[in-house]
Amino acid sequence: MPRFLLSRHFPTVIRCDRGATAIEFAFLAPVFVLMLMAIIEFSLIMFTSAVMESATNNTARLGKTGYVAAGSTRTEQIIANIKARTSGLLDPNKITITTQVYSGFPQVGQPEPCITQSPCSGAAGVNFQDINGNGTWDADMGAVGQGNAGDVVVYVANYPWPIFTPVIRTLVGNTFTISSRTVVKNEPFNTGVTQ
Repeated sequence: MPRFLLSRHFPTVIRCDRGATAIEFAFLAPVFVLMLMAIIEFSLIMFTSAVMESATNNTARLGKTGYVAAGSTRTEQIIANIKARTSGLLDPNKITITTQVYSGFPQVGQPEPCITQSPCSGAAGVNFQDINGNGTWDADMGAVGQGNAGDVVVYVANYPWPIFTPVIRTLVGNTFTISSRTVVKNEPFNTGVTQ
């Protein structure tokens, strides 16, 4: 029905605009609140990521000198460093640290070389070169450990961040894995230096 006919039959309904702001707010408020919650949630994730990156970096730099505090390991030092920097925001029991050792930077993330055609299954030394000494072909030739003097070590810290906001949880899942990675080359040192 055209507006001029509506205005003749319902003049007060067409001209009355009281409550229009409340209705507009009712449409926009949920979107605004969701955006605000998302900003806060992802700000916490970004803060945690930056802190984990910094703590992993600093502890790996200390670890490359061969220094290990008495009664501690490099892994425990990284976790303690992350815990201290986040002021209780993270559960240290959920932080996982992995380290892989390489002979040089060009080997980082590279597969073990195949002697025969791909896929490289079979016996070490016959079908592939077993660089990390575990007896099986690996897509990454790094060996688990923290290396010796002159080795390249990749430190990776992971934390499963729980998503707090129910609406955002339905979009991205229950957890978001925050990961930090640092690559260092160990300096010449005597193994097991403590102070």
